[in-house]
Amino acid sequence: MIIFRALLTPIFCIALSTAAAAETKLSDFNGEWNGTGQDRDTPLQSLQETRCQNTIRARQDRMRTEMICERKSGVRKSVRMTVTLQGDQFSGTIAQRTTQPGQAEAVISGDVSGKKTDNSATLQVRWKDSTPNATVDLKLNNPASYSMKVTALGASFMNLTFNRTADRAPPRQPQKPQ
Repeated sequence: MIIFRALLTPIFCIALSTAAAAETKLSDFNGEWNGTGQDRDTPLQSLQETRCQNTIRARQDRMRTEMICERKSGVRKSVRMTVTLQGDQFSGTIAQRTTQPGQAEAVISGDVSGKKTDNSATLQVRWKDSTPNATVDLKLNNPASYSMKVTALGASFMNLTFNRTADRAPPRQPQKPQ
């Protein structure tokens, strides 16, 4: 579970990868994105199908993403990330909330850093607890699609492809007390 959380949270960083193209601004990725692919919690588990929705709100130098991923097994992950872009360097924070049927909710947070290139980005997620750090490799496939691969401890934990479903994010809703 701990390893899975470390790897899944970077998924949220996928939104950042879409901003990887040198000519592209973070604000070009405002909108709604749906993703499909596979993930797992530990290196010993088989990869399982997962579906994700990612809402991105951005301006030229700052981006906030809110991603929810669900697996058929009932595992649900909610990831929030805020990053700033200075030149080709990303920095920011990330938080992930994971719920599994019959288990207590797990919440972790950490820091994100990384670098973008012409059409890709590599992000490092460093968790504040004992969860292993993760690497997120993002690739812009075209203006309406990006892919993400998350690795930790030398193993692949997630492989997703996202497609744009709306050009603009829906209006913000007031946050509910937690």
